[in-house]
Amino acid sequence: MKKTILISFIIAILITLFSSVYAKDLSKSEIVHFWIAVPAGNITEPITIIKAGLPPIKMAPLVIDLDQRGILKKILNPNTEAISTHWIYNIGKKPIRIKLELIEANYPIRWEVKAAWPYDPETHTFTKPLPPGMGIPKLSIDWIFEIPNYYMDEKVIYDGGLLVIDADTNELLTFIPIKLIRGGISQGGGASCCG
Repeated sequence: MKKTILISFIIAILITLFSSVYAKDLSKSEIVHFWIAVPAGNITEPITIIKAGLPPIKMAPLVIDLDQRGILKKILNPNTEAISTHWIYNIGKKPIRIKLELIEANYPIRWEVKAAWPYDPETHTFTKPLPPGMGIPKLSIDWIFEIPNYYMDEKVIYDGGLLVIDADTNELLTFIPIKLIRGGISQGGGASCCG
């Protein structure tokens, strides 16, 4: 009986220690979250847009250094990287149907889009115009980069970006450069998590 209690106690301690190490390591491998405002032009450096009735919108080019990810990410899921947004705001003066496009993708990028706003997954377009001063409600977009093994030894794994386009006029509203690299200082803009 005492042996069973002692073994149970040791197992509980090991689980607790492993959980804290795992949680600490996972913080290095979370999805990078960022904000989008339209129209905002070409985002070449960190900016914060202040507009009445909206939260401050922080945007910047995304540079993600895969070498800065945690050991568990490197072991369990090294060829998958993801970025995400929960925030697309119209800071302009007219309603806009928003189309999204990732450019310079040389391998599969999976789109996972959920929103309380009409969306066409074939064209990556929100089909209902977004009024000025509004954000897309209940938005969750994840872009999952499925990186082939032969790219993993490259210094630059992805060098492209996200185009945010007026679906009716094809006018470029916002461009956010995105880079996935190996070896360098990770930089990022927008938000790092959910709030």
